[in-house]
Amino acid sequence: MKENLIPAETSRLFYLAAEQNSQPIMITDRDGRIEYVNPALEQSTGYAASELIGANPRIFQSGQTSLAFYQEMWKSLLAGQSWEGELLNRRKNGEFYTECLSISPLHAEAGQVTHFFAVKQDLSVFRNKVCKVEYLATFDPLTGLPNRGYLLASLIESIQDAAASGHELTIVHLDLDHFKSLNDSLGYAVADQVLVGIADRLRGIVRRDDVLARLTGDEFVLLLRDTVLDVHLAEALKRIQVTIAEPLMVAAGQEVSLTLSIGVAVYPWDGFDSDTLLAAANLAMVAAKKAGGDTIHYYVPEMQESMVSRFDLASQLRRVVERGELVLYYQPQVSLISGEIVGAEALVRWLHPEKGLIPPGQFIPFAEETGLILPISDWVVRTACRQMHDWRAAGLPRLKVGVNLSARHFHLASLPDTVALALSENGIEARYLELELTESAMMHDAPGAVRIMDRLKGLGVRLSLDDFGTGFSSLAYLSRFAIDLIKIDQSFIRDVTDNPINASIVTATIAMAHKLGKNIIAEGVETEAQMAFLRRHDCDEMQGYLFSRPLPASDFAALLREGKRLVFQGEEGEEQTRTLLLVDDEPMILGALERLFHREGYRVLTANSAREALELLALNRVQVIISDQRMPVMTGIEFLSRVKDLYPDTIRIVLSGYSEIETITEAINRGAIWKYFTKPWDGEKLRDEVCRAFRLAGTSDIHLS
Repeated sequence: MKENLIPAETSRLFYLAAEQNSQPIMITDRDGRIEYVNPALEQSTGYAASELIGANPRIFQSGQTSLAFYQEMWKSLLAGQSWEGELLNRRKNGEFYTECLSISPLHAEAGQVTHFFAVKQDLSVFRNKVCKVEYLATFDPLTGLPNRGYLLASLIESIQDAAASGHELTIVHLDLDHFKSLNDSLGYAVADQVLVGIADRLRGIVRRDDVLARLTGDEFVLLLRDTVLDVHLAEALKRIQVTIAEPLMVAAGQEVSLTLSIGVAVYPWDGFDSDTLLAAANLAMVAAKKAGGDTIHYYVPEMQESMVSRFDLASQLRRVVERGELVLYYQPQVSLISGEIVGAEALVRWLHPEKGLIPPGQFIPFAEETGLILPISDWVVRTACRQMHDWRAAGLPRLKVGVNLSARHFHLASLPDTVALALSENGIEARYLELELTESAMMHDAPGAVRIMDRLKGLGVRLSLDDFGTGFSSLAYLSRFAIDLIKIDQSFIRDVTDNPINASIVTATIAMAHKLGKNIIAEGVETEAQMAFLRRHDCDEMQGYLFSRPLPASDFAALLREGKRLVFQGEEGEEQTRTLLLVDDEPMILGALERLFHREGYRVLTANSAREALELLALNRVQVIISDQRMPVMTGIEFLSRVKDLYPDTIRIVLSGYSEIETITEAINRGAIWKYFTKPWDGEKLRDEVCRAFRLAGTSDIHLS
């Protein structure tokens, strides 16, 4: 049997146990004078041991505990009994705190009480920890808003109340548009600032009885507890949209502007329980986002059916590569100098055995979310290289082929090895493979992007920046990353011939790219006017439905064999041809003007609307324009003001049957028009002024704009 410890060793161990104990410990004599305190008690109370030894425990009293309480405590202790209880005490700095106190009498060998041994526990610390745990369980630590758990509890309670009262409840699911791009471009710290700012704005809009919660990321949910009339709900949602759309100032003086996709579900019409209602509001929000964002959608049952169909499609996508259901289409890329096909963009399609050809917009998002984009992207790279080999084996010209890379694929360390293997297996020179990257793919991890790009450039492949101008910091990429080609997004091309802002963006981008030694290609070119505008401003290449839709590999090969190319009309001598554009919505007046000026040897173009005139201006080099003032849709002054921005070298004249002195004067002062003539006109005088206008257009000293 183990022997008992000797008294000296026992004393040492008990002393160490007291000194190193995390709980405050105090020993007093029978009269209550303090003889010992451990370091934990010093830390808890703020008093040093030297201040407490010899003092009475009354030094801790707050004055908030009754005398009767202490009398009862001492009665038990002096009777030799242990005592436990809670006291409200005071620290040295005056702060009140609650502690649980356990006191045991210490008896001498004769049995009499000689000392009291007290162990304390600071309940305020424990309760603060409990409160913090409870807070984190119900509130979002970033924004301070209730979290999903709090929302669910509130929604369950509100459904019970609504069922009893017969009222409706409204669930509003809010999701920030393009927040991932912001996160990738500006970083997580700034993105968190944006979320806090958005939460503060939403908090300032909602009513006191409503519940605003942050679900996760950039998603918020608003629970409107009381019955809300449709008109009032619409006004409230519009107010939310307007408030969120206001620019938000973040770090370093940057301004961020965001919009919301909003989904709405209503109890009891869209569901009877919390899970169903939240799911319905989420489906409505997804529909709003698919519609382009910055819009509001109310839940309808068809959304659920559509979502089930999409998830079914996503599950089938998992084996799409091994089943051989993917196919590449190729959209020709054409030189705007020679008109010849100089390349192609490879675009993946899913040839579903039951649903037929599925475009990428219907399955690529699922592939991105689930990571299935990686095997799909690998397949696209290999297949594009193999197709280039087959075309060359058939004796077709060597063309560059562009392949889109997703953000996930681009940041995969094995990507350069995959590309190198695909090129070597098919005997393709690296310079004929063009990898297309998006802004978000590069900015997600800029240092990592530079490393990957350096390895790819080391292979000799070309890199292009896709959808230029649609991100947050596009200009930075041109100098920071090794980009060979810039692709102007089709959203700028769509109205380039009649939108001065987009026209300026396109022309500035072309000029800037050329200054930096990079080529430029315009996407989505669909009209002759768009093509002519791009050629006039020295764009290198184009792709779009004007020349060809994306084609299967065999059809693309047929185009190459046929030698199909763009034919540019009316270019020889165009610079020297004096061209006059007449614009009027009355055919008789247009005919009379045409007859008047044909005898002068001008090339005369006519248009019966401003929009038709803008198309002609894009297709032709025009020096002088005469426009009627009062036309439907766009007045002559509005039309010529737009022409001033798009084609500042033109000479612009208004011909009107109405005297609108203030409007005309303002237009002349702003340089929108050069001369103003009234109807009916003096033919000889009008001919003389137009002749003078052509002389001015041929000199370099005219500054109308």
